[in-house]
Amino acid sequence: MAGLRMPAMTMARPQGEEAGQQSTARQKNAAFFADNAAYKSAQKRLETYRYIALAASHETADSRALLDIGNGGVFEYPIGHIQRIVAIDVFVEKDFAERYPHVEWRQVSALEMDFRECFDTVIAVNTLHHIVGPSVRATYANLAEFMKRTTGCLCEDGKLVVIESTMPKWFVRLYSWCFPLVLALWPLSHPPTFQFHFRDIVSAAEQAGLSLREFTWIPKTSDVLFLGWQIKSWMVPIRIGKFVFAPSVERGRS
Repeated sequence: MAGLRMPAMTMARPQGEEAGQQSTARQKNAAFFADNAAYKSAQKRLETYRYIALAASHETADSRALLDIGNGGVFEYPIGHIQRIVAIDVFVEKDFAERYPHVEWRQVSALEMDFRECFDTVIAVNTLHHIVGPSVRATYANLAEFMKRTTGCLCEDGKLVVIESTMPKWFVRLYSWCFPLVLALWPLSHPPTFQFHFRDIVSAAEQAGLSLREFTWIPKTSDVLFLGWQIKSWMVPIRIGKFVFAPSVERGRS
């Protein structure tokens, strides 16, 4: 739905809270996803994730300079036609460069990236829910910081593609209430996560100077991966959205 305008986000952007990823979550992200062949294999096998790959392939088909945020060492879409590719994550394994020799790998958080160059396409696939802070406010501040730094990476005619799992409003409110306890008692090897309502993502992007150009839901037609487990799709109210943002006309570049 090109040019779609969405209502304001569910929760107001927090004030007075600095962005920053919770240290345990960052460490667990690196430890869980690094060299996790079983997880990567499940993503290739499950139909829902193949639809995600198709969506990513479509949005990068005409890319010339691409930034992939939270790549994890896997490109589920063709990249042979893209002249320049930079991929970042909080972990970078040695074999990444062997498998993708023409990709420039950088081990850096999305909250710390500061590129002097611009990209015509920036893509983040199931990345946002991993950038959790030590509180709900900090996590929303992280979302705002992600959008701000991403906007600074885009060329004037560029686009940001976000493919992200989201939750309904009632779940976000309930989870927000118990989030401090969740962080304190987190028992899993999989890192703690925070799924936003889809309007949270749209509003944070708009506040950073981006406009929503396209939005669609990815069909949830198979089992899904939730906290590292493969479960039936009806067991969790996740919906995966594809958001395509572009710099607002009013923004301009300095």
